[in-house]
Amino acid sequence: MRKLKIAILTDSPQIPAWAFDMLLRIREEGYGEIVLNIVNRSPKSSGSASPFLYRLYRVIDRFFFKNRHDAFANKNLNDLPNWAVPELLVQPVQQKFTDTFSAPDLDWIRAQDLDVIIRLGFRILKGDILQLPKFGIWSFHHGDNRLNRGGPPCFWEVMQGEETTGSILQILNEKLDDGKVIYRSWSQTDPLSVQRNANTVFWKSLFFVPREIKNLALMGEEKWQASKEALQDVPGHYTPPLYRPPGNLEMLGLGWRLFIRNTLRKRREKQYPAHWEMACLEFSGHEDWTILKKKPIRLFDNPAPQKSFWADPFPIEHKGDTYLFFEEFDKEKQKGHICCAKLHEGTLTEKAVILEEAWHLSYPFVFQEQNDFYMVPESAEAGKLCVYKSSDFPFSWEKTGVFFEGEAYDPSLWKSGGKFWLFVNQKPHVACSPFDELNLYWSETLENPVWHAHPANPIVSDVRNSRPAGRLFSKGGKTYRPSQDSGLRYGHQVGINEIVRLSETAYEEQIVSTIGPEINPGALGIHTFNVMDNRVFVDFYFRK
Repeated sequence: MRKLKIAILTDSPQIPAWAFDMLLRIREEGYGEIVLNIVNRSPKSSGSASPFLYRLYRVIDRFFFKNRHDAFANKNLNDLPNWAVPELLVQPVQQKFTDTFSAPDLDWIRAQDLDVIIRLGFRILKGDILQLPKFGIWSFHHGDNRLNRGGPPCFWEVMQGEETTGSILQILNEKLDDGKVIYRSWSQTDPLSVQRNANTVFWKSLFFVPREIKNLALMGEEKWQASKEALQDVPGHYTPPLYRPPGNLEMLGLGWRLFIRNTLRKRREKQYPAHWEMACLEFSGHEDWTILKKKPIRLFDNPAPQKSFWADPFPIEHKGDTYLFFEEFDKEKQKGHICCAKLHEGTLTEKAVILEEAWHLSYPFVFQEQNDFYMVPESAEAGKLCVYKSSDFPFSWEKTGVFFEGEAYDPSLWKSGGKFWLFVNQKPHVACSPFDELNLYWSETLENPVWHAHPANPIVSDVRNSRPAGRLFSKGGKTYRPSQDSGLRYGHQVGINEIVRLSETAYEEQIVSTIGPEINPGALGIHTFNVMDNRVFVDFYFRK
């Protein structure tokens, strides 16, 4: 395996923190070598200055919502460790919005035999420079290019109340934001702040280039190119307008609507606090998931709903009885612990608190292995997953050790092919959301497990389909993974994904159904889906 030869396009040594960290990661991982910095001798802005009220809004927004992990803080390339990359100063031919390279500069760059150029500067590129690197010029568009082209990045999604904000890495052509897409991701749109929205999206996007350099180096050109075909769209599909900064009058209207929308949202949230309740649905077991939408819902009775809510139901059978493990969230302490109750004739009895730690506990993943019962609850606040073994099932448990080092959300274990597979959501960066990216690990054993990261990690990078929503299960010879869709809001609905390929080197799934809160009128969300024989255990989100 040879290192890819990489060049970067910059306007000056000053680059934003997210780009600085991206270059640092490329060099640390060792799949590519940055051999050239192509510097614009006379950077020029695209068009005229943005309208005054738009600029004023951005200043105010940044003042109130700037994150201490600021993706846009200025960093200097020369502060990268052992940075001694040669520079090529170029004077592009500059039109109103475009930059074109001169023939002598093109000849010099061509002689470098580059694999990839990463665009961190210049404006819209035209001409032969687009064809020089073997695998093209890679450029970010912080927006979903199927819905949003132009700019400003991560702005219109907030102003228009879009559920998600997309981001892509593309190989440039001469069309605006219409290159060959080599990476796609989606995040939940911040409902209030463009600054916060962009900060999260830009931090996450820094990983796109290192991931694809690694994939290209390990897969080889043919397999890598083939793997990108599914990301492409039909040419000419884009119909919305090209976005640009709003004029002064438009900004007034956008700002007013943003203020009203969020004032009403905050008022509703204060008046009607978040509350979760659990239920059990009868299920025939065949693959027509729509049948669930026709079932009557009977919620389990929580005797103290003002003090706590119940969520994350995990059922397990033992000696003819069904026990339900779940999170009980103390509203006063703002902290969860794990409870267990016996299910008797549709009612939860003998409820008891079985696990409580100094940190928040939820998602009590319970399983049986070699006649023993184990539990791995979510404990992301502690920065690790602990495993507990039942000394007297189901109400007595003892911590036996650390199961997985590192912050991990909603751990879901699956045994297949003689291996144990661990699905967890993880933040790619400390400033990012835990909703977006699903990672997969495998181990040969559960006793002092050694977890190997899957080479395709993250196997899902989409807030609408990543985070686990319960145990994997098999029906009709197929394996399914329930997932959370938190695009509209946290825990909005559940997706059922069929796992098509699962191996040490490959993972593929496809969504086959979506189950939303509308199956229970009045509910706003559903984020757990645990199948057991002919029953499904779920939870519902309310504000009341």
